[in-house]
Amino acid sequence: MLIAYLLLIASFICGVCLLQAQPGLPLLWPALSIAALFFLLSRWRLPQLFLMLSLLALGFSWANWRAQIRMADRLNPVLEQQVIEITGFVSDLPQASRFGTRFLFKPDATNTRLPGKIQLQWYGQADRVKAGEHWRFLVKLKQVHVQSNPGGFDLESWFLQQDIGATGTVKSGVLLAEKSAGLHRIRAHLRDRIHHALPDAPYRGVIIALTVGDQGGILPEQWQRFAATGVTHLISISGLHITLLAAMAAATCNGLWRRIPLLAARFAAQRAALIAGVITAFCYCLLAGMAIPTQRTLFMLSIAAICLWRAQASAISAIWAAALLVTVVIDPFAVLSIGFWLSYLTVGALLWAGSNQLGKSAKWKTWVSSQAAATLASAPVLLVVFGQLPLVSPLANAFAIPIVSILITPLALAGLLDPSGYLLYGAERLFAATDYLLQWCTALPTIAFNMPGPITLLPAAFGVMLLLLPRGIPARRLGLICCLPLFISSSGSIQPGQYRATVLDVGQGLAVLVQTAQHQLLFDTGQLPNGERVLLPALRSARIRQLDALILSHNDNDHIGAAEPLLKNMPSPLIWHSLPDDHPLWANQKAKRQRCQTGTTWVWDKVRFRFIWPNEQNTARSDNAQSCVLLIDNGQHRLLIPADIGKHEEARLIEQGLGQIDILLVPHHGSKTSSSILFVKQTSPQYAIYSAAYLNHFGHPKPEITARYAAAQAQNLRTDQTGALIFDVGEKIKLTRWRHAHPHYWHQPTGH
Repeated sequence: MLIAYLLLIASFICGVCLLQAQPGLPLLWPALSIAALFFLLSRWRLPQLFLMLSLLALGFSWANWRAQIRMADRLNPVLEQQVIEITGFVSDLPQASRFGTRFLFKPDATNTRLPGKIQLQWYGQADRVKAGEHWRFLVKLKQVHVQSNPGGFDLESWFLQQDIGATGTVKSGVLLAEKSAGLHRIRAHLRDRIHHALPDAPYRGVIIALTVGDQGGILPEQWQRFAATGVTHLISISGLHITLLAAMAAATCNGLWRRIPLLAARFAAQRAALIAGVITAFCYCLLAGMAIPTQRTLFMLSIAAICLWRAQASAISAIWAAALLVTVVIDPFAVLSIGFWLSYLTVGALLWAGSNQLGKSAKWKTWVSSQAAATLASAPVLLVVFGQLPLVSPLANAFAIPIVSILITPLALAGLLDPSGYLLYGAERLFAATDYLLQWCTALPTIAFNMPGPITLLPAAFGVMLLLLPRGIPARRLGLICCLPLFISSSGSIQPGQYRATVLDVGQGLAVLVQTAQHQLLFDTGQLPNGERVLLPALRSARIRQLDALILSHNDNDHIGAAEPLLKNMPSPLIWHSLPDDHPLWANQKAKRQRCQTGTTWVWDKVRFRFIWPNEQNTARSDNAQSCVLLIDNGQHRLLIPADIGKHEEARLIEQGLGQIDILLVPHHGSKTSSSILFVKQTSPQYAIYSAAYLNHFGHPKPEITARYAAAQAQNLRTDQTGALIFDVGEKIKLTRWRHAHPHYWHQPTGH
């Protein structure tokens, strides 16, 4: 009976997952009709099979209906780039940065043409808005659209999960007198209090994250360390913290209730403990602003409390499955979240491993086995999503979980009520000691793998279940076989005489990764945020641990802005450049540096690389004119990366005998100052690539430039429309458009 119950729940959830994997939203009625048909057939014969199929179709239909509602709340493209007036409330804690303030905004009901939630950026002075305030803004809005690259986080999926229907920038604003309900204002007050109590503390951002759920103050280098040690799930108001605090509150209530005869005689201590636990969880979720991940935990605990309240024997797996079902029914977009799967699968693995234990073990053995089960359960998801396994994760979590969840978090929460600030300071110092241990752990290795496909999760999940069976059961060994597909690479290798050029989608800027059989080179890095968001994930997904060379074409931030964070995490023994000798980047760099110079040539794996600009005989008129220009040739097809050169430099290249180019990174992102008629005619590219941001304020690429290349029979490709572009060049050229190869229904059309 239990197996049948679990299979029915799994069928509905699989239907929801199937919808979220669709490239587009289908019509609603066909799946509903199929669900009804299978339900009727289940009344006739094979009831279990047809009921499972009916629930599969029902889950698909439910997720489809909710997705259509949410997509309908996206910004109408007609309103893009128009300056419009809106009024509404700041609906979350604003995030300050060196560029200004980013915040969520809920328009008033009178703004019927707008989405229900908008993410706004107000450039300039930070902290001009506060949570709960009522504003009238002049804004320029655009559809949700972000960069799309190999190994990168799908931020558009995150916007869908958070129900954010548009992004935009504030041109001007007027603060209105009315204010919203006090939840977010209370959270803002508590955050300000922590700022005041810990003005210069290095881990102040962590304490804020643990108490009010705002992670904006955590330093990038701290995030890198938390990710490398596998403890990022602890640095927030997470399901683990909520569950442990609820358990501590329930245990305390149970113990006190039993010691007061009057209370124990009127109401069972166990039920009072359940109420105390749920109330504690609810209050802690309020501190996080009822964020979606915390809501999931609250659902799970509430379902578990209801099952325990009934005082009837229920299998723990049934309670876990019921909580999972309720979460997915309420929020069918939860299945898109990696955190959702990591939390539920980890809990499920712990329950499964605990139910399979034979006899009692020592507490330290139970703790070690729990850590092993949690690590084993999360390993397939980490491999599929990130392509790496931090081997130090079990060790780091073994000491970080009890310290952060049982000591630091309660201490920090108590510190919110402590006027002296000593408790907050103690929590911050205790985390500093924890991070000292984490820094030691980062010296241990992390194994990188080629990212397996999502389909490998199914056999891997079954394999994990087998591996968590008690020792001595022969079937355990089959679990290793089921997990083998995770480690089998599906990506083709690059042969000598071939090269792969990946034009990364870095917004308004340029970054091109070039790989041969045994070498890898990166040409430019894009702007500063691309270091963590684009470059490092893309390099890790390609299993690159070190670059053979980095080229920094010229001194513009949209080309070299991310060089510093990149080199901190991905060393390169050689840097080619055209930067000034006193550039700040050189302060902490030990790599060999050489200036780009016409005629410099080298060969990697039968592929020839040659700089054809700048020429020392020509006096550069600007940084753009000094750009390094790289020509790559395998004897069959040629690729040219000219950075931001202008028409004058193009003319000099033509005089040197540039010749025809197969793949051309269009100079200066398609600006009018480049791509002269003669240059386009001389190169006659098969592919003309524009690396530019979506709706960038420069208007790149210019329509007359794209028309010029189209007239020359070139195929125009824009990274803002296609995402990253991958060219596998051998005897033929194979092109992969990242967005087209990985389509999702939430990706907005971007053609204009």
